[in-house]
Amino acid sequence: MDVADFFGIASGNKINDKFERTGYHAVKSDKVNAPIIEEFPVVMECELLEFLHTDYVDGIVGRIVNVKAEEAVLSENGKVAPEKLNAILFDQFQNNYYLTGEKVGRAWNAGAALMKKKQ
Repeated sequence: MDVADFFGIASGNKINDKFERTGYHAVKSDKVNAPIIEEFPVVMECELLEFLHTDYVDGIVGRIVNVKAEEAVLSENGKVAPEKLNAILFDQFQNNYYLTGEKVGRAWNAGAALMKKKQ
């Protein structure tokens, strides 16, 4: 969390030793023109498709072209397991971080009962 937060608040234009300060290591991606941080357990390599700018919102549209994950965070079917990853969630309303990982429901199933019309 501390390193990810630091990478988000420290501009490489102003602090040229970001990686030295953290002890983390960047390597060049073979899929996109961006670095990969070796110590992060999951990396999604994305290709920039479009930058949107309107009067109401700015947004980035991208496409995931590759995912790299350590075996320790994979489920038995080879997919990233949130309960093993223990990812952090950034709350932009309170400016806090929260730990994720507890399963609370099944997607495309939790609301299925509401699909039935009441009589």
